[in-house]
Amino acid sequence: MGRNHTPPAILDAKGSFIHNPQLKRPNEPKTSRPLGPPPKWLSPEEKVVWRDAAKQVLPGVAFNSDRNTFELLVRLITKMRAGQMDRSSDMCQMVSLSARFGMTPSDRAKISVEAPKESALTKFLAGHTPSAPKVQ
Repeated sequence: MGRNHTPPAILDAKGSFIHNPQLKRPNEPKTSRPLGPPPKWLSPEEKVVWRDAAKQVLPGVAFNSDRNTFELLVRLITKMRAGQMDRSSDMCQMVSLSARFGMTPSDRAKISVEAPKESALTKFLAGHTPSAPKVQ
């Protein structure tokens, strides 16, 4: 069984397309709909985990089409936090799903994000050092 494709957003954030432009998949379906709020059928604990995990996902990685996979990850995290994760297969699956969403330390280490551009005001304030008033 071959490896799963890495999402284009993660490849782009890693800079893979700069070094290897042939890796771009121009015909890959794209979505712009965000992940969104937790589904109604989740328990209150799972909804809390959904919101927490959604904040941890890198921008541009999880979308509406990923909701089923993300729900599975949320259910596993909820099970872990409740101390009910007694099978190692559940833990392996949780780590695997976390990696697919770029949520493990090794996956984050592979991703580089451009620093936000500084505004003119920020540049001005950074270069301006306040001085004490002169007493005559």
